[in-house]
Amino acid sequence: MKSSIKGAMKRIASYEQLKKEILADEMQSCVVTYGEGEEISRPEYDFHAVRKAVRDIDDLIRGNRVAIHVANTTIIVPEFERTIGECLILMAQLNAEKAVLESLSGKSPRTRHSRSFSGVIEWTETNYDREECRKALRLITDEITVLQLALDRVNLTEIIEVPDDLG
Repeated sequence: MKSSIKGAMKRIASYEQLKKEILADEMQSCVVTYGEGEEISRPEYDFHAVRKAVRDIDDLIRGNRVAIHVANTTIIVPEFERTIGECLILMAQLNAEKAVLESLSGKSPRTRHSRSFSGVIEWTETNYDREECRKALRLITDEITVLQLALDRVNLTEIIEVPDDLG
């Protein structure tokens, strides 16, 4: 079956939700509680059928995940001339660098401190150009935006082969 990468991701989420519902239903129907002398009313429950349904869903999840992983290692994001997987790693690295730049750009240029035991006043000053830091932050934020849009486009437009849906 053909699907976009994003479609495969959505399908995985849907399968995981279905599996969660099946397992929740199972927990309700796999046991019966009754009082002494009461007539036992057993809910419908087929252990083997539930196990098969869960295995079938797991097969679909695994198949879709494998298809996505193959796509991530083979499909090139043209704007960055890297695979999707490389771009995902780059995205994490850029976000980590952005967090550092956000912290640096928020520091005061000069901060006063007092030592409580001696009363001596100390100063802490930034040892970098805060404007340069802010400029670097704007640039990296823009790069992250461009990368995210490129990844979104590829995830929506590239078609991959995924397992057939549940029957």
